[in-house]
Amino acid sequence: MGYPSDSSEFERMSTKKLAILFGLAFFGALMLIQMIQGFPLAQLFTRQIVTEDVKVSIKNGDVCVVEPSDGQPKDIQQCSYNKGDTLVVTYYKGNTKLESYRLK
Repeated sequence: MGYPSDSSEFERMSTKKLAILFGLAFFGALMLIQMIQGFPLAQLFTRQIVTEDVKVSIKNGDVCVVEPSDGQPKDIQQCSYNKGDTLVVTYYKGNTKLESYRLK
């Protein structure tokens, strides 16, 4: 005569199957969060590097401000340049931080 088992469904699964189930649940949760937030992780792999010539538009003490073609002002701390100097700047599109800059 067979009696129903008292063990749960998870206790009867192998460790390998549980690991796969956990991995799929984690991946599904990650994808759901990405979909809700507009896939911000994709931007890490698809960022565009922009290099262009810009003029120093504002000089205030030791801080220079340049405004590249993306319209987002970017500042340079401890700047030794003067207002009106032309710089070659490199930055990631959509980011306010300059990656590099030098006098042209």
